[in-house]
Amino acid sequence: MWNFINHWKLDSLSAAFFVAFPTLPLAAYPYLTVSTTFTRIKAVIQDAEVKAQNKQNHQIEDWLKKLQEAVYDAEDLLEDFSTQVLRKQLMSGNGVSREVRVFFSRSNQFVYGLQMGHRVEALRERLNDIEADSKRFNFEVHESERYSLTAVKDQTTSSEPEVIVGREGDKAVIKSFLLDSNYKDNVSVISIIGMGGLGKTTLAQHVFNDKQVESHFAVKHWFCVLGGLDARKILKGLVGRDDDQLESLKNELEKKFENKKYLLVLDDVWDGEDGSDGAKWDSLKELFPRDAVGSKIVVTTRSHVIAKFTSTVAPHVLEGLSIDKSWELFRRKAFPQGQDSDHVDEKIRKEIVERCCGVPLVIKAIARLISLKDRAQWLSFIDGEWDGRAWESICRDFRRLRVLVLSDWRIEEMPPLIEKLKHLKYLDLSNNKMEALPNSVTNLVNLLVLKLNGCRYLKELPRGLNKLINLRHLDVGCALNGDLCDSLEYMPRGIGKLTSLQTLSCFVVAKNRSPKSKMVGGLDELSRLNELRGSLEIRVKGYEKDSCISEFEGAKLKDKQYLQCLTITWRDIDMDSDIDLYDKMLQSLQPNSSLQELRVRGYGGMRLPSWLSSLSNLVRIRLDAYTRLEHIPPLDGIPSLEELLICSMKSLEYIDSEGVRGKEMSKFFPSLKKLVIRYCPSLKGWWKKSRGEMKDDSDESTVEELIMLSFPRLSSLTIEDCPNLTSLPLFPTLEEYLYLYKSSSMPLQQTMKMKPPIYSPSSSFMRPLSNLTLLYILSIDDMESLPEVGLQNLTSLQQLEIRDCSRLKSLPLHGQGMSSLQQLKIHGCPRLKSLSESKSQGMIPYLPSLQQLRIDGCSEELSRGWGKESSEVWPNIKHIPNIVID
Repeated sequence: MWNFINHWKLDSLSAAFFVAFPTLPLAAYPYLTVSTTFTRIKAVIQDAEVKAQNKQNHQIEDWLKKLQEAVYDAEDLLEDFSTQVLRKQLMSGNGVSREVRVFFSRSNQFVYGLQMGHRVEALRERLNDIEADSKRFNFEVHESERYSLTAVKDQTTSSEPEVIVGREGDKAVIKSFLLDSNYKDNVSVISIIGMGGLGKTTLAQHVFNDKQVESHFAVKHWFCVLGGLDARKILKGLVGRDDDQLESLKNELEKKFENKKYLLVLDDVWDGEDGSDGAKWDSLKELFPRDAVGSKIVVTTRSHVIAKFTSTVAPHVLEGLSIDKSWELFRRKAFPQGQDSDHVDEKIRKEIVERCCGVPLVIKAIARLISLKDRAQWLSFIDGEWDGRAWESICRDFRRLRVLVLSDWRIEEMPPLIEKLKHLKYLDLSNNKMEALPNSVTNLVNLLVLKLNGCRYLKELPRGLNKLINLRHLDVGCALNGDLCDSLEYMPRGIGKLTSLQTLSCFVVAKNRSPKSKMVGGLDELSRLNELRGSLEIRVKGYEKDSCISEFEGAKLKDKQYLQCLTITWRDIDMDSDIDLYDKMLQSLQPNSSLQELRVRGYGGMRLPSWLSSLSNLVRIRLDAYTRLEHIPPLDGIPSLEELLICSMKSLEYIDSEGVRGKEMSKFFPSLKKLVIRYCPSLKGWWKKSRGEMKDDSDESTVEELIMLSFPRLSSLTIEDCPNLTSLPLFPTLEEYLYLYKSSSMPLQQTMKMKPPIYSPSSSFMRPLSNLTLLYILSIDDMESLPEVGLQNLTSLQQLEIRDCSRLKSLPLHGQGMSSLQQLKIHGCPRLKSLSESKSQGMIPYLPSLQQLRIDGCSEELSRGWGKESSEVWPNIKHIPNIVID
């Protein structure tokens, strides 16, 4: 327990007070004696903890609780001071109003300082009383470093743990290890690993107190570590003596164990911060007695690192309880002995235990929390109903709360009394139903994180959001993650003062500025938020024609060097708006060159900004839902670009209007791996002049003619709903998949027909599409056949699906070339009559790896003659386990 005091320094209270109020007289510093009193108490705290556990002394336990309360109050006081320091620094650094300056004048510092001084004085008196009260217990004072934690429990003092549920199998595994004498090592170790609350300690206690285990070992010891592998502290705790000499402690431990077979439990071992756990464990285990064959050590830990280093056998991983066992445990805790639980139906049982995720600690806590009297109360828990009493209980009973997570509770209204949780640092209200937050939220000045993502009914944020001077992360969701606060109308004025903000997931530019113009923050609020990192979405719902350009330029996105992803969305805006204004707005939002991902959606301009091709670190670009854009500026020179998505552009005719001439193959999309082109009905080709240059009327285009038009590293390609797209840079390097839907087959035909250049040996030429694994050809109207030579090259293809290709007549599959094919599906190709390259092979060649064959909706010739009676076909397909021919 005393860790709460061991890691807390009251000296920092004094330092913070001096920084905050340097002009106060010394008489106002009653806290100067607090540190001394605190040090004297700390000297006896370890002995108090030991005596409280060994002697079951409730008076000492009460004394420790009083001390804990006082230390927590001291921590609260320190946070108040720190907040005041930061508030003062921020206010003095900004151009603030006269009223604020007066508040921080010397006279007001004096008043505030004296108020805090009274609080420190009260704290000092409490500590003095606690120190005086300690003398009646005759605690032993330890002047040197104290051994860390609790006293050792042996078989005479270990208390019997409560009945466990659902851990019978786990107990059997641990018992089997302990009772097995066939291990080579004199001392064998097993670790029990699992997240907090799963019951590692409870399981270990049950094994420790088992009668068979008790009779098997001559000596049993239990040590609660609650920390890292500090050999000196652990040995001090085991021996029960304060001695810094490891050799002396080792000798004392050997005397205690008397060369007898022993069982030692090291409970709740943490991993260290310095990465030296392995070396620490090696040192520690050398100090344990090793003479008695069959001795065992059990380690409980949350850390996989600790489990790896300590175990001599496979660690035992503790899992969550099953649904049935979770309910059994819940029933035991929720209903007193003899009380009937039949009124709780199966649906409610399942809902409640599923929410507990199989974690015993959570199950027991929830069972105690709700007084289960009737079905309505159970349903209110399931439905996440929150009323004033629930809030009042939280704010009253958890006033020192630092973290509050209330996501997915269907909360419709937040009460103003949330401000009572003044020490709150992390508040998660995501996926709830409230339309607004109370302004009192802005009094939570210690708040670091505010999560509101997925609150789809939220219309506005609190007006005084700028008062949250410690706020680092404000998450209102974003389209990228699909958890946007869709109803959010604007951002509050003053949000730009939160200069330490690191996360702002979305900034909404208001649709209408009046009558809320005084409350509405413009995009220039982003001006000084240069610590922003991660993702930012700018959602433009409206703009002021006369001032929007200066406002957008005022955002100074170019200064946001830590920003990785930028999404710019125009939404609910009249598409007949000034086209030039669109162009200027987007041009004014130039990001920093370090940006890695750019998404622009709903843009109504006719040209993209000049800065787009200069973002040399871009990895992903998505351009979506443009109404007027006819071409895109060259993007092939961006060296790091890996993904390009072009979607829903009804006016786009060419992707690059500059043409192919002058392009260098070495600089043509050198890193592009994924290309998606969707719903571009007017798109004709990649380059405006590419048809003549590509000679697409030729059946024998060579690499010399086409190599400059190839994607050098493209791995996946999707072309969907682009019926007029007939020319494209070739894509011979595809590996993952090719997906063609309602598009022309010409780019595929041209890629399949690529041949090596005359000057290049064929051995160095990679056959086109030879690494492709998945091929989908759907609703392609201009495809009558695929070239036989191209199909022979598909040596890595595992899945081929062809659907609704009404003109397809020939599909000459090649048995040897397509040796990796596992799935073949053909549907809705009424003119297709054969799948083989020659009549001698029958209807289909032998495809050795094929596991699934499905053919339906094709010609009558293709649908018949597949049975065992067919001497030509059956030998080629009898090895296929899954065949459907209709």
